[in-house]
Amino acid sequence: MAIPFTVKEMKKAWNGNLSAYQKIPRTNAHRLLLFYAVECGLKAVLMQRQKTNRTDLCTDISECKHNINKLLSKLGAGGSRSLPYEIFIEEILDTRKNEEERKLNPGQINELWRYGGKVIAIVNRDGNGKVEANDEDIENKLLEISKWIAKELERL
Repeated sequence: MAIPFTVKEMKKAWNGNLSAYQKIPRTNAHRLLLFYAVECGLKAVLMQRQKTNRTDLCTDISECKHNINKLLSKLGAGGSRSLPYEIFIEEILDTRKNEEERKLNPGQINELWRYGGKVIAIVNRDGNGKVEANDEDIENKLLEISKWIAKELERL
């Protein structure tokens, strides 16, 4: 079972992680903090909207886990803010030394940057197929979401 946190703690985590992310030069560790900042911020907005003060009392949080797109959807804020549907990282060799494609969903971005992965392509929901991308593309989407979070937390 997850440890419960309050809205105040989630806001503090959003702000603290966002501040730590802003150091230059940015690395995957910085991007990971940005990811967690956005996750905490979205959860804080969700909790405030649902008028609950603890994460364990907000069932949507346990359902969404780390998936930014699911959190955005619960908040009715997806659409153009949503992260890519699929994210491809550098191939890996299988046991026969053949290249094996690796893809992840928006709920696994924390793993991507925690383990030093590198984005090489994405697939958006618009149906345009796989397109070349990089870490900065995901980073920019997270920054866009973070700006939205700041406005929402101010408004609530």
